[in-house]
Amino acid sequence: MRWKRIIPVLIALPFLICCTSENGRGQQTSEKKSVINAVNRTPAKPEKPGLNDEQEFRKLLEVLKADLKKKNLNSVGSLLHFPFYTSQKTTSGGKNAPVDPIDLNEFNNYKTAIFNADVLRILPLCKEDNLSEIDEKTDEFYYQSLKKVTDSGSKMYEVYMQYPESGTQAENYFSFIFGKVNGKFKMLSTYAKWPVK
Repeated sequence: MRWKRIIPVLIALPFLICCTSENGRGQQTSEKKSVINAVNRTPAKPEKPGLNDEQEFRKLLEVLKADLKKKNLNSVGSLLHFPFYTSQKTTSGGKNAPVDPIDLNEFNNYKTAIFNADVLRILPLCKEDNLSEIDEKTDEFYYQSLKKVTDSGSKMYEVYMQYPESGTQAENYFSFIFGKVNGKFKMLSTYAKWPVK
C-alpha cells in the first residue's frame, strides 16, 4: 500500500525538480526569459539628437559652396525649393515681394543666370558677416511671404554679398534665402541688382 502512494510521488518528483527555480537548468531558463523580457521592454537607445536649424543651414551652405566651386549646377538644383523665386519687386503698396518664380522644369533655362560668374566666384568665399538669421517677427513683406512656405517654428537665413562691379565705381549685390520645407533646408529665393528673368 505504501508503494502505491510513493510511486506517483517518485514519478512526479523529477518534473517538479526540473521546473523549480532552484534547479540549475530551471534557473537558466528563468534567467533567459528574464533577459528576453528585459530586452523586449528596454526602449531603443535614443538616436543622436538631430541638428538644429542653424547647423542644418550651415551644412547646406557648405554643400552649395562646394558645388559652386566645381561649377556643378545640376547638383545645385537639388538644393532649391520649387517654385524658386528669382527676384523681388516693390508692390503698389510699397512692399517688396518675391516674384518671378521658376519651377524645376525651368531650372535648366535659368541656372546660369541665377548662378552667374559673380555668384560662382564670390559665394564660395562668403564669411560670417555675409550670413544672417531672419528675425521671426520681421515686418518685411518679402520675408513674411517666404516664411509661409517654411515649416512652422523653423528659422530662415540669408546670405547677402555686396561687391564692386567690374570696370565701374558701382556696387553689385546678390542674396539667397534659405528655409526648412518638409523637414529639409532648401534655398527658397534669390534677388540681385540685375533680374534673372
